[in-house]
Amino acid sequence: MLALGVIQPSASPWASPVVLVPKKDGSVWFCVDYRKLSDITVSDAYPMPRPDELLDKLGGAQYLTAMDLTKGYWQVPLDADARLKSAFFTPLGLYEFLTLPFGLKGAPATFQRLVDQLLRGMESFAVAYIDDICVFSQTWEDHVSQVRQVLDRLQGAGLTVKAEKCKVGMAKVSYLGHWVGSSC
Repeated sequence: MLALGVIQPSASPWASPVVLVPKKDGSVWFCVDYRKLSDITVSDAYPMPRPDELLDKLGGAQYLTAMDLTKGYWQVPLDADARLKSAFFTPLGLYEFLTLPFGLKGAPATFQRLVDQLLRGMESFAVAYIDDICVFSQTWEDHVSQVRQVLDRLQGAGLTVKAEKCKVGMAKVSYLGHWVGSSC
């Protein structure tokens, strides 16, 4: 994370512990236990989309493209005050995030707001749940144009998609753990 520019050494008066969680594939997930910080954090009331409503929009689409943003939260810079509060300790010292870390109480709402603002005006052909975006269309010509519009907006905001997790121009895709599309 240091090499990626996601964290930096810190002198913050705040500090949260690190928890290493094993993943199914045998690798380790680095987590910061922000529970104490969350206890004193004011909630962000930005609404999260209802998955059932997003899935309903996709149901009859002839063409679907599902995209997953690369390390979504890490693409959002933190301001100086938030950096101090994001500090965590390790055996190698105290560090703080330069970008939005997973585990902060307001992170999902912050990221959802960002993606919703990026896709504003595209609601008739694009939906997003945090970092999972799906473009849906009835014709191939519309689909190509609409995918391009979404990618242009993402590029303009400096956000990137994880190419290996994208499904482009499909009759059905798995979105939010459900199969959707015209052939379902």
